Amino acid sequence: MLLFPIEIIAVIIGLIYVFLEYRASYWLWIVGIIMSLFYIYIYMKTNCYAWAFTYLYYLGANVYGIVVWGKKSDDNKNSGISKLPKKYYLPICILTACFTIIFFVIIYKYTETKIPICESFSTALSVIGMWLLAKKYIQHWHVWMVVNIIYALANLLLKLYFSSFLFAVYFLVSIMGLIRWQNLSNIKK
Repeated sequence: MLLFPIEIIAVIIGLIYVFLEYRASYWLWIVGIIMSLFYIYIYMKTNCYAWAFTYLYYLGANVYGIVVWGKKSDDNKNSGISKLPKKYYLPICILTACFTIIFFVIIYKYTETKIPICESFSTALSVIGMWLLAKKYIQHWHVWMVVNIIYALANLLLKLYFSSFLFAVYFLVSIMGLIRWQNLSNIKK
């Protein structure tokens, strides 16, 4: 497969990215930009346009993360990690549902994707997840658990086996990351 060497490089960069995210390292944003470029190409080549869009969004989100995490703050007692205020739960659920429907209509109508529901829902969740990560809300790990399961299984269907492996690793790191960020912030379950 023509994507094989590119996919391997993307997976290696992705492993570095998730390690840096786990560590709550500022450098995750720089590596995220590079990884995004690789996955835009990969998903365009496999007709997964919503996922390509997701990684295009990640480019912007990574720049936003660089700016937000780069700011020094006196209220950074817990590494800046906090819980998402409950008042945001319902709006986030509504936004996720709206994004899913919008993405599904666009994908179903204008692309040849084999996995429109997976792409739509995981893209909507990814948009929300990156915002939560940039704001250092611990709940971003919950979102990534769901997204990573979807990506792992869907990439298997697409025969992107190395990427499927990457997202299975991401799922495991999401669990470990949640625990680590809880410890960094002194937030209990």
